[in-house]
Amino acid sequence: MTLEDGYVLGRAIEDSVRLDAQHLLWKLHSGFELHPDIPIQEDMKIADLGTGTGIWIFDLAAQLPTVQIHGFDISDSQFPSKELWPRNITLGLLNSLVDPPSSLHGQYDVVHLRMWASNLRGKDISSLSRHIKHLLKPGGYLQWEEADLVHQHIKGVKAEDFERNINEIFKRANLDYSWASNLPGHLQEDFNILQSETGRFKPELVQLCTNTYLMALREILHGIKRPLAHDMLVSTKQEVALYQLQNTKSCIYNWSPVVILAQKK
Repeated sequence: MTLEDGYVLGRAIEDSVRLDAQHLLWKLHSGFELHPDIPIQEDMKIADLGTGTGIWIFDLAAQLPTVQIHGFDISDSQFPSKELWPRNITLGLLNSLVDPPSSLHGQYDVVHLRMWASNLRGKDISSLSRHIKHLLKPGGYLQWEEADLVHQHIKGVKAEDFERNINEIFKRANLDYSWASNLPGHLQEDFNILQSETGRFKPELVQLCTNTYLMALREILHGIKRPLAHDMLVSTKQEVALYQLQNTKSCIYNWSPVVILAQKK
């Protein structure tokens, strides 16, 4: 089942594997699932928005067996079978770009988001920020890991050429990733920003980021083909360039990891 959405990434089995690999990337980069500055209580409740395969909450549930963790997504097509869910996990459908039902208001100690860059069209994240604020208890925590696709680490002539061309296609598809570069600025009306970090991946993680990013770009190109039907030749040409890039050993194609810890005002 899927609610109405304009998701440009894929939900096939290979796309789920890519999501799970990105979880490994984040885990090796940050060293944690739940930010260590968030206090743990046995009866706390945590929500994960855009949960996808649920990989983050499944990993966290094993570490915090007494904590209730709820994963929400606009589609359940990537959810594991219900018989595989641990006792402290619930997965369900929710559109995080509209206000949540009143039954969910003020229910969560922590709300977690990761890599929403391609979930939004344009650069206004106010509806998402308001949704998060509604879910949190007073003083609740927001943990957000995002991909800054503007300030990237790209190396190689083919990679640099591809980036210039793909950015033009993004503009035509109304994919504006600039908001992620100033995520604290977009959140500060509703949240106190406790920590904000932007950096690069360590050398041993550069290849993992490159591999998963190129896989995601393939999904995006496929996802925007229909709205860009008049530019079909352009997008197909970039798919060919992407295939060549994936087989270039010296290629580096990384986004910048952004980690935000904030607290509801």
